[in-house]
Amino acid sequence: MSEPPPQRGVPPPPGSRPSYPGPMTYMGIGMLNAICLLGGGALGWLADTAAGTLPLFMLLGLLGGAGLGIAGTRAELRRRG
Repeated sequence: MSEPPPQRGVPPPPGSRPSYPGPMTYMGIGMLNAICLLGGGALGWLADTAAGTLPLFMLLGLLGGAGLGIAGTRAELRRRG
């Protein structure tokens, strides 16, 4: 037999975790993505100024930062969810 569905308006038992990530988790994910994008762009810009190829490494750094942000977001949501 399956369990009955939870009743509306009934609070969860004490000590149980909510089944969804809280708002602070989403704020942390936003900060993680911002740091990854800014860090990748900044490292790419530094590499571009050293090599003299202005948009190339900055764009690669932004793409790498976006990839790291996506991977970090997936890992965080899997850990919390």
